[in-house]
Amino acid sequence: MDNKEFTLGQKIKRYRLINDIRQEDMAEKLEVSRATLINYEKGHTAINIDVLERISEAFPDFEKNFEKPKIIEDNYINFAVIFSIFSDKRKSILISAFLSMIFGYIFSFSFSEKYLSEISLYPAKKDIMQGLGQLQALAVNLGTNSPKNDQDFNIADVVKSRLIASEVINKAWTTKDSIKIDLIDLWGLRKIKWYSSMFKQSVDTSIIFESAIERLKDYVFVSEDRLTGLIKISTSFEDPLISSSVANFIGLQVQNYIQKENSAQSKKEKIFISDRLMIVLGELEKNELELKNFLERNRGYEDSPELYMTFSRLSREFDAKKEVYLTLQKQLELARIEEVRMSPILHILDYAVQPIRKSYPRRLLFIISFFMVGMVSSFALQLLKYWISTRRAYYE
Repeated sequence: MDNKEFTLGQKIKRYRLINDIRQEDMAEKLEVSRATLINYEKGHTAINIDVLERISEAFPDFEKNFEKPKIIEDNYINFAVIFSIFSDKRKSILISAFLSMIFGYIFSFSFSEKYLSEISLYPAKKDIMQGLGQLQALAVNLGTNSPKNDQDFNIADVVKSRLIASEVINKAWTTKDSIKIDLIDLWGLRKIKWYSSMFKQSVDTSIIFESAIERLKDYVFVSEDRLTGLIKISTSFEDPLISSSVANFIGLQVQNYIQKENSAQSKKEKIFISDRLMIVLGELEKNELELKNFLERNRGYEDSPELYMTFSRLSREFDAKKEVYLTLQKQLELARIEEVRMSPILHILDYAVQPIRKSYPRRLLFIISFFMVGMVSSFALQLLKYWISTRRAYYE
């Protein structure tokens, strides 16, 4: 629309809407009542020369500013308009941001303080391979290659396993105040809820235990460096001493579990071979004694075909048992080597220590986050109000 199409009253209304001026403020500057200003805008009352002069003095740009620039025009964003909105409303935007920041700071106190502890472990297989070079060479000389010491365990799965979680839940921990308490009591899971009496709900220990296991997952974290193999187990609890104690306990449990599982098979083989070796040794000694007695009683057995066949049979049995015995001895040595290679599979590099400072909540992060959210939200609200005012000015 062209400005010439507006009456003077329409111009006053349009100017007020475009510049977001309240009727009370504009009426005060024009030294008229609000009702009179409304009549001017509706064209019910004629505007005299004195009012025109006061309009020119109070609003110097009155004759120029009837078209409010749009934020988006011809599918392009007008950044000059956005900057002008921020510049004009910066005071209210900053006030909103600071109020949001204060709220964020107060809100951070609603979270429980937590202390982070960390224990680090690394695979020991490289050190073992180097330290057992001579034993491996012996295994090769015996005619058998020793198996590889590859780690087939996913450490994260072991740390998060129900086996270790149950041990952690059932164990009593010492707090920084020297109080013995388990995690179920620490989290208050045994407390009867106020609404339980209304529904006649009883306390089920199995449900409490399951809840504790699920909750523990939010307190224990594990990470593994694929390049170096370094494993870090972190715990975050409300008590710093419990946090470090749980981290060290889990680290030792993981180390013991993997060491036990890796050496179980080699121990089983060693026990079986040892038992079998004793049986074969007894049979070998028996055959040896029979052969000795035969030779002592039959010194000219070579001249008798029947005695010679008996000698051949006893000799074959002795040689066969001897070969079995020697083979079992080799296997027993290999099993002993393998058992040494399997222990330990993990080394603890750094034990968890009691943290001095809390790790959560980070109040500075709360302050910055809420300040940014408050500023962005307030600025978005100003943009929305500006867009609404442009629509109102256009249609009215």
